Order: sequence, then structure tokens, then C-alpha cells
Amino acid sequence: MIPAKISTKERILNESRRLFFEKGYETTSIQDILSALDIAKGTFYHHFQSKEELLEEIAVQFAKEGHAVMQAEIGDLGSEGTGLEKLRQALIVARNWKKGKSEEIRFLLESLFSASNLQLRDKIRRKSVDLSFPLFASLIVEGQQDGSLKSQLRADHLTSIVFDLSDALGEKVAFYLLGKSKDSEEDIYDLMLSYHKTIEDLLGCPEGGLDYFSREDWSELARLFKGGAVSTPSLEPLPLVANAG
Repeated sequence: MIPAKISTKERILNESRRLFFEKGYETTSIQDILSALDIAKGTFYHHFQSKEELLEEIAVQFAKEGHAVMQAEIGDLGSEGTGLEKLRQALIVARNWKKGKSEEIRFLLESLFSASNLQLRDKIRRKSVDLSFPLFASLIVEGQQDGSLKSQLRADHLTSIVFDLSDALGEKVAFYLLGKSKDSEEDIYDLMLSYHKTIEDLLGCPEGGLDYFSREDWSELARLFKGGAVSTPSLEPLPLVANAG
């Protein structure tokens, strides 16, 4: 079988991702990308208006990949299990997927949590929410209908609140993993438990219903993400996912 031809846009994305890992996002210039690919400046700007737009595309495609993994898991469950069980399983799958992508996630955290990329980070966050919102809202509706989630609030309102809480927690976790927080590993884990308990109460879960993240899981993730400077992983070509939703 003849391999599918890689588009110019995919080549730019894949080479840029490699350079960002090797040199860092801030220190990689557009000229570095042009030289590595031996393409003209006009070719680059035909696909991307700036280096920031390139990082945005990489981050959004990464989010789509994670979303597709969760969606596939829920699809495999079919009609088996309650809405709560499917929600919990989706979170477990997401956690395990992130463990296998720790170096890439650390690179994204380092890039997006720099002071110069605050607006870009917010833009990517909103796109990620738009991507995952329908899946989580549908699982909440299913849980309300089968009785595994007792909240009578509207599912879309619940999903918005849960995402806002998760985003706030995610920011605190990111600053800890990047060494920008005075909190200890134990402090962050206790904070995570408080957030999870708040979300359980909000959704009307039984106690421990979303207990998918143990202290051992957190310690392992922290070791993976705080393992020092990002080394260059074996990067697979970044697929252009037209719509993972």
C-alpha cells in the first residue's frame, strides 16, 4: 500500500512540534521552522498567520485526540452502565491517556502558562470546553434519567459549573507541576479531593461516586510531570482531526 501523502500543513505542524520540544516554544522562531522544512515564508503564512496560531492548532488537535479517546470508551460501553458509571469511566480513561502523554502535556503547560500567552490559553480553553461539553452534558442527562445522579438542575448548567470548577483546579495543579506554587504535593491532593467532593455534591452522586483518582495515582502523575526539563519524546505525526466531536 502506498503511504498517504502528508500535506504541507501537517508537515509544518509535525516539524514545529518537534522543534518546540527540542528548543522550547519561546526560543523557536518561524525562521527555524522554515529552515528545517526548506519552505518559503509565504508557504508558512498560507497555513498559519503566526507562531501563536500554530501553537493553538497543536493544542486544539491534542485536546481533540483526548476527547476522541473518551468518546470511543463511552461508545464501547453502549447501553451498559449508568450515566454516573460512564462519567467515571470517561474520567479514568482521560487520566490514563494523560499519563502516557506527560511530556507533551508538560510542554503545553510550559508554553501556555507563560505570562505572554494568557489570551491564547483562554482561547484554547474555550475551544476545549466547546469540544467536550456535549459529551459530558449527555452523560449528566443520562445519569439524571437513570437515577444515578440526583441533581434536578439543568444538565447544561451543571456541565458549565463543573467545567468552571475543573478549570480552576487545573490551573492550580498546572502551577504546582511547573514549580510555580508553594503548595506541597499533599496540599494539591487534598485540594483535588475537596473539588471532587464539591462536584459530587453538585451532581447528586453517592459519596465516592467520582472517586477515580487515588493518592497513588496523583503521586505517579506528579512524578511524571515534574520529572525535570522536557526531553524529546518519540513523536508520532500529529493527525489532522476534522471533527472529533
